[in-house]
Amino acid sequence: MDQNMRILIVEDHPEVARWLQGELRHFGWHADVSGTIQLARTMVRHQFYHVVLLDIMLPDGNGIDLCRQLRGFTKAAIIMVTAKDELSDRIRALEDGADDYLIKPFAVDELQARIRAVLRRTYGERGPVLEFHDLRLWPEERCAEQGGKPLNLSRREFELLLVFMQNPHRALTRDQLLEKAWGYDFYGESNVVDVTVRRLRDHLALDSRVSIATLRGVGYMLKTTHD
Repeated sequence: MDQNMRILIVEDHPEVARWLQGELRHFGWHADVSGTIQLARTMVRHQFYHVVLLDIMLPDGNGIDLCRQLRGFTKAAIIMVTAKDELSDRIRALEDGADDYLIKPFAVDELQARIRAVLRRTYGERGPVLEFHDLRLWPEERCAEQGGKPLNLSRREFELLLVFMQNPHRALTRDQLLEKAWGYDFYGESNVVDVTVRRLRDHLALDSRVSIATLRGVGYMLKTTHD
């Protein structure tokens, strides 16, 4: 989901909103900004968002009231991001549908962790994902799929695919693949990369645009058939 993540920031301080938008985009996420409750309500009705970051003190009302309203027509995870640290506000926000409550000031890394946590609870996400056309790979869960169908990979096939997914459209020599997928201390057969690439190719769908191309005298490259 990471590359397609859409987040709405409801924050009336322009400098804070711009900073937060830039940080979220740095993670590869798409972030929109609304400075009012009225605009935020309209945006959520007309655009799907995975997460809404919602301040409480807004110029045209209370963010907790908006949180309760949003719960009527969106599945988006809602995180209150506010300077108000009173226990009564936190209880009210959570009772009115907020998934989490983050008090300003905060570290960006904590916000990122909280976003990922609410996404897992809301959408059943499996953590960070690498995507290349119809291929998806979850490094933490050590699983991969193509076109929504699981790939039954061995340990080395997975490690090799991970290296390719981390370096799409890049020529990789056999020595580089050995180093990254097998490690410095590998002393096996010299053709192990070629054998594992062949096995990995067998797992990929024949009608896919994705291929592992052989670069004569160089090595291999993960690319599309139109490259």
